[in-house]
Amino acid sequence: MDAKGRLSNDEFLSRLGELFKRQQESGTVFLQQKRLTEFDPVENKHNPRPGDLTDISSEGKAHPLIFRASNGASDKSKKIKYSTVVEADKLEAFWKKYSDVVKGGVTGLKKKDKKKTKGKKKKAPAKGVSK
Repeated sequence: MDAKGRLSNDEFLSRLGELFKRQQESGTVFLQQKRLTEFDPVENKHNPRPGDLTDISSEGKAHPLIFRASNGASDKSKKIKYSTVVEADKLEAFWKKYSDVVKGGVTGLKKKDKKKTKGKKKKAPAKGVSK
């Protein structure tokens, strides 16, 4: 774990698998992936600018990605959060392992119950319209 509380890539994947197993009863696991841009406190902005959507920075370097996982608990004492940073050159190998863990974990989660509607709702006649 580094200074910001981020796990190594392999540790993140193993903990993500454990999180899926733990969450089989509640069925909630939140996953997030996005490009990592570092914040510059001196200039009080992100580098590159938030509006800059290019995958390569002005220095010609590809941006790393941050992956996050959480159980979504509202109680801070029960909340579980993991994150890792994946460098662009290691992304393809990480993505294969990540997708295997997610596919294996999603099958164990319970499906959300959907409310069934009875019959079709009748349209109310428009106001002010006479026949």
